[in-house]
Amino acid sequence: MLPYDLKGARLPALERNELKYRALEMVLILFRVEHLRGFVLESIRATDRFHRPTNPRIPLNAKKVYEKAWAVLIADGILTQAESDEIQSLVDYRNTVAHEIQSLTCGIADDARLAQYYAESRGIKYDDKAVAKLQHYHDKIEEGFTSKGYIMSLPLDWAAFAAAERTYEQELHRLRRKITRQVAIRNEEIQKLNAELSAEISGTPLEAHPSHPRNKAANGTLTKHGVETCYRLFDKKRSTLAVAHLMRISYRSAASRRKAWEEAGGRTRHRKMP
Repeated sequence: MLPYDLKGARLPALERNELKYRALEMVLILFRVEHLRGFVLESIRATDRFHRPTNPRIPLNAKKVYEKAWAVLIADGILTQAESDEIQSLVDYRNTVAHEIQSLTCGIADDARLAQYYAESRGIKYDDKAVAKLQHYHDKIEEGFTSKGYIMSLPLDWAAFAAAERTYEQELHRLRRKITRQVAIRNEEIQKLNAELSAEISGTPLEAHPSHPRNKAANGTLTKHGVETCYRLFDKKRSTLAVAHLMRISYRSAASRRKAWEEAGGRTRHRKMP
């Protein structure tokens, strides 16, 4: 994985787009779960009002109405028990989105170690298939209602959210294309960086090694010795990102040293290390 935190506190474009993508998906999840539940419940009740008005399967004063709704679909052969269980897991996931959204965004954070610890401690993972699953089950249930002669009741929430849903889906499509391109660039960048980091720093004396303790002051800034070490790495054709990683400094700091190195003629004087 690319140590992108080297580039500063601000997340790179890829991570920012992934966060935007998740945010839009989570909005769709919040809506689609409630829409699906309303669609199923109201369709069952509408059908019962027409076919069995004196013996409705889910009376208006019934408790645990959604449990009863999924049981009706299983009894009518529209869903299997396993499919009903998966829909319930999607409902639970919707509740996670509503109440623990931080657990679904912490995988993309400035401090990757903290994010990993938090995610593992909560036992929650982002489900990038949830939106597609909800659409699949909506289509399957609608098809089942048609084949079983149900009277389908479309909640008004669909019409109220339709414009927003179209907009979010269009934006998700645009972001998917952009993220795909950025992932390809990131993978190429990782390969180049790994090649640089794995290459032996041949002929480098101990005092010029990137990990030498004299490279850093007590406050973490580069000493004159550390600056000279940066210049020597640039001499060896190391990229700015590789120098930032090797020296354990920010990308901005490494870029500043490269600029000074280039202004000095792009070559270290190779004076004795301070």
